[in-house]
Amino acid sequence: MKRMTEPVNPSEPLPSALRRGLGAQMRTLREKRGVSRQQLGGDTNFSPSTIGAFERGERAMDAETIEKVDDVLGGEGLLKATVPYLEEERYAPQFRNFAPIEAKAVSLWVYSTHVLHGLLQTEAYARQVFVDHWPPVAAEEIENRLTARLDRQALLYRDPPPVLCFVLEETFLRRKVGGDLIWREQLHHLLECGRLPHVSIQLIPLECEEALGSEGSMTVAETSQHRMLGYVEGQGQSWVISDRAVVSEMVQRHANIRGMALSPKDSARRIQRLLGER
Repeated sequence: MKRMTEPVNPSEPLPSALRRGLGAQMRTLREKRGVSRQQLGGDTNFSPSTIGAFERGERAMDAETIEKVDDVLGGEGLLKATVPYLEEERYAPQFRNFAPIEAKAVSLWVYSTHVLHGLLQTEAYARQVFVDHWPPVAAEEIENRLTARLDRQALLYRDPPPVLCFVLEETFLRRKVGGDLIWREQLHHLLECGRLPHVSIQLIPLECEEALGSEGSMTVAETSQHRMLGYVEGQGQSWVISDRAVVSEMVQRHANIRGMALSPKDSARRIQRLLGER
């Protein structure tokens, strides 16, 4: 029987269990030390009501705040230990399971069918994607997700560099997301990314007559232990796939799609033509 993780639903209630657990630890530590919310707020430059919101998990704390509270309350690292886990909460819920896998991957093999992959997005393009999300996302959440998406792109410049192969449908590249200025900036950025020696960007041209992509977008990641894992998402749900047989099918499918794509050089020329450049 094929095994894969259960889909992740982004409609999970907030605050998350992790955030509430951190708040409970903070409250327990504060009360154990005999410190009032007003005292703790004074030492950390927050109002007592904000301290209460932290303790109930209603307001997220960044790494700097967690470290400061831990030091003030003499937590000896108890609260600081949660920082790496809370970092993952910056991402949309459906991406959180895959975020640490992507960040440590030695290679990624991507096929995108309807929107540009997050690792290749400019800030303006990414912001427009979040702004256009439906149902709408709160302004603060947009900024959090935007920062997280841009931070992910450190993978492009990591040392040692990972092997990154992106196969993109030309169809969605023709859509001027955010208007002409944002679109043109995005296409120029694609050309710049494609010049990195460890990055390959290939387009499936409009004139391709094969019925590719019937299974949708996908990513295959190779871990530092050379284990292959699959990742797919759609309609706000996602799966990290570990079943070797299923991942093998994804690898074969990606290789077949890539074989139908334009070469990286021809793909760059096609992007230049979209821009009206020769």
